[in-house]
Amino acid sequence: MKQILVFTAILLFILSGCQSNEINQGDESPFTTKQNNIPEYVQSPEDVVNMHGDITSIDKFFAFIENVNLGFEDKTRVVTYTEEGDPMLHDLKYDGEVIQSTTDTRRDTFGSGNINTAICRSIDIKENEEELIMI
Repeated sequence: MKQILVFTAILLFILSGCQSNEINQGDESPFTTKQNNIPEYVQSPEDVVNMHGDITSIDKFFAFIENVNLGFEDKTRVVTYTEEGDPMLHDLKYDGEVIQSTTDTRRDTFGSGNINTAICRSIDIKENEEELIMI
């Protein structure tokens, strides 16, 4: 139960001081490819994975948060699978100053098919009795 609440927090985390930039399928961008040219996602042992509530490698996410708080460069990927089994990727990269947060929903058959990027200044965890929320 606690693991599900913790992962709910991952899905609901809010990065402070973020500026976002949405990249649509039709935009001219090095991040965008045509639907049939999207590289297949191959799961890495380093990925934090939510497979319908079964969460693996959550310790890697908390290590990322700790490294951000200590000012150490780090990166992590959170992968959430849809009910249909499509992976949605959320990459977080900390360069020692800001966090680049990139979500990629192009492999989600029923999703928006976008890549969204935000640059954030910090990440924090707030805990209450019902759930953890990262802000």
